[in-house]
Amino acid sequence: MLKQRLTLATAVLAVAALGTAFAPVMPAAAQTTPAARSVGVARLTILVSDIDKSVDFYQRVGLIKASDMPSTDADQGGVFGAADLPLTADSKRGRLVIMQNGDGKGSLALLSYDKPPLPSARGNLVGLGLGDVIVGVEVPDIQVAYGRLGQIGTRFQRTVVRFSQPDSNGAMQNGQHFLAYDPDGHMVEVSQMDRR
Repeated sequence: MLKQRLTLATAVLAVAALGTAFAPVMPAAAQTTPAARSVGVARLTILVSDIDKSVDFYQRVGLIKASDMPSTDADQGGVFGAADLPLTADSKRGRLVIMQNGDGKGSLALLSYDKPPLPSARGNLVGLGLGDVIVGVEVPDIQVAYGRLGQIGTRFQRTVVRFSQPDSNGAMQNGQHFLAYDPDGHMVEVSQMDRR
């Protein structure tokens, strides 16, 4: 039974996704208030056409299936339909699979429907544009993740390369990453940070 309502805002908050702490810049007064809490992205939800293929893809990256919740229009709470999300048609069955990284701090939700296939608003599945998401996953061994995805014919945008970028404190952080497309054409950045 789906007890939480998905919002479109969940899908918009994509890039800060999995495995990374996210703390926004807050006014000085808010930073010193004892009751102030940091804000974090709890979950990113993406619509997928073949949920089993998507689950396999993200398990090969290293995520773990935390829950699998099928629903029908007869269930209490029902299927997220046109009244909840702007779908192209009312579906009779849905399935929501939550994938998590090992520490359980971030999650990726895969959401599928029985009918009709939801059209991609992107049109060009080779390039990225406004409204597209990039799912970020940090892994302990990038070569293992790359090899597992290669076994299922994953389309890679970039092979494993080294990178350097400043962190939020200005210190340089180094690591490796690659870019791949999941079964529905979502861009996935898989990274491994160097240990300090």
